[in-house]
Amino acid sequence: MSLEKTFERFDKNNDGTLSLGEFSDAVLNFFPGFTQEDIERRFKEIDINGNGQINVNEFVSWFDEILKISFDVCDVDGDGKITGRELHLVMKTIIGKTHTKEVCAKQIRIADTDGDGCLDYEEFKALLFSDFKKG
Repeated sequence: MSLEKTFERFDKNNDGTLSLGEFSDAVLNFFPGFTQEDIERRFKEIDINGNGQINVNEFVSWFDEILKISFDVCDVDGDGKITGRELHLVMKTIIGKTHTKEVCAKQIRIADTDGDGCLDYEEFKALLFSDFKKG
């Protein structure tokens, strides 16, 4: 699922923008730990033109930045790829999830479209969005 399609999914009234409520639903779907204060602050930061709505370009730009930061955190050695070991380390130490090494390796295998045993940025996004589509 592309970021544009994600935007469309949360644009409940199909007006081409996200209200604060629609944006809140989107954020909480991906980041359940965000507070309403966090959401409102982000909304104001993302609403670059200050019209009280987030358009698709503002949303895609913000979300892509978040995904790149997340990828860089997971890419512990900075080589542009995420291994099962790196994913396990991040899940355990930063996120606090108790996924086993085997579960992390399986997630890598599922999203590893080029067969190199690692995730590049595009494969990482696909993995995240595959979880989102199931939710």
